[in-house]
Amino acid sequence: AYADYQVQALDLPGQIRPRLFMSNGSHSSQIDESQPPKTHRYIQVIRQTLLDELKFRDKEILVLGAGGFTLSHQEPHNRYTYVDIDPAIRSIAEEHFLRGPVQGEFIAEDARHFVSVTERRFDAVVVDVYSNRAAIPSHLVTQEFWQASRRVLRPDGLLMANLILDSRLVSPYSRHVLDTIESVYGRCAVEVLQKSFRDANVIVTCHAAGQPASRSLYTDERNSADLEKFGIRAH
Repeated sequence: AYADYQVQALDLPGQIRPRLFMSNGSHSSQIDESQPPKTHRYIQVIRQTLLDELKFRDKEILVLGAGGFTLSHQEPHNRYTYVDIDPAIRSIAEEHFLRGPVQGEFIAEDARHFVSVTERRFDAVVVDVYSNRAAIPSHLVTQEFWQASRRVLRPDGLLMANLILDSRLVSPYSRHVLDTIESVYGRCAVEVLQKSFRDANVIVTCHAAGQPASRSLYTDERNSADLEKFGIRAH
């Protein structure tokens, strides 16, 4: 195995036999036996976006970074493909964490290599790649990686990335990661989930059809807001 995995029982009010999937001593995934199961908040946000807001049905969803395979757990509406560098993670998750089969296909491969060479195309790509709680492998934050992730999206496809950043998004790392993503996808939605924490899950949502654009500012001398808010381009 590429990492040290552990499954721990939790004692959480309102949950049924909750348990935690840990990787290298850090929280990776959480699940219980409720219907539907309770998972980490960021997984709930991604599922709500795809299933409830965008009404994904019969779609192809690529998940880079398997974790505990909770995104597709008890989700019968779409087809999931998980890519993770560790071939051992599936059997460990099935036996000790999910206590049942993973829902979806599993490919043991480096995420960047997969998106660089595959001929398959997906309706959504979910990026959730961590070697521990706060460490994304450095080759998975570069402009070249995000370009490869866009390559595998269908024209109307969607990227959703779970990042661990400082909750104010002011550190050089946070700024550079977000700037790098938007240099490929153009403007993306950025949602900080734990605003009172020092470090937080940050969900970045981008569209394959987006285009990077130079920055334009409204000033007192040059203000076209009244036109552009109605979709009228200023000249």
